[in-house]
Amino acid sequence: MAAIRPGSRPPASRRPSRLAVAAAFGAAIAATGALVAVALLFRGSGDAPPPTSAPVVDLAGIPQQGYALGSPKATVTLIEYADPQCPACRAYTETVFPTIVEEYVRPGKVRMQFRGYPFLGPDSVKALRFLIAAGRQDRLWQLQEALYRYQGDENEGWVTDELLRRLAGGIPGLDVERLFADAGSAQVEREAAAALAEAQTAGIPGTPTFFIQIGAGDPYFVRLGLDPAQFRAALDDALQG
Repeated sequence: MAAIRPGSRPPASRRPSRLAVAAAFGAAIAATGALVAVALLFRGSGDAPPPTSAPVVDLAGIPQQGYALGSPKATVTLIEYADPQCPACRAYTETVFPTIVEEYVRPGKVRMQFRGYPFLGPDSVKALRFLIAAGRQDRLWQLQEALYRYQGDENEGWVTDELLRRLAGGIPGLDVERLFADAGSAQVEREAAAALAEAQTAGIPGTPTFFIQIGAGDPYFVRLGLDPAQFRAALDDALQG
């Protein structure tokens, strides 16, 4: 994954942005207090919510390529830094992600880019290795969604081979034996370590953290909570250039 070089939001040609966008990365990091507070809220007492057995979103028919979900022709990319163990990431996936997929990704308007940031511990690293391996079969987003639905307490060993086999076995087109072989490879281990280092170097304060990229421009930070309306405002603003 290429390193993030955050930039400021290009000025709108017809109207001001409907979202407060940081003018520089330092200001962006200072503005993440609300997002970190959301993450801390969901960490709570350590009791993970019960599993959600059914997928919360249908990804069938949407193009995938490695870490990306959506049409390569989309002019706007939503970049998400995520930790598979992050409770706020689970909440985002179950409450906001389906809206983004159906309203922006499936119609081909927005492409999504996954950036792993396994900062919470060993289960995060193991889960990320399997997500990277699933990306080699263009099934990263299905496995990520499934893992969030069965998320356990942080670093309590919930990312087991048994769970991974069961979830992966339910994803059409995902070769489970190849998944395990790739996840255990030295190359995928290096990719997972590089993802952690890249996020730390970029100063990502926690997860989920979001950037938007318009065309080939520099990604810019957007302060977003768990409200679909905030994502609509940010993405609509980017789509209007």
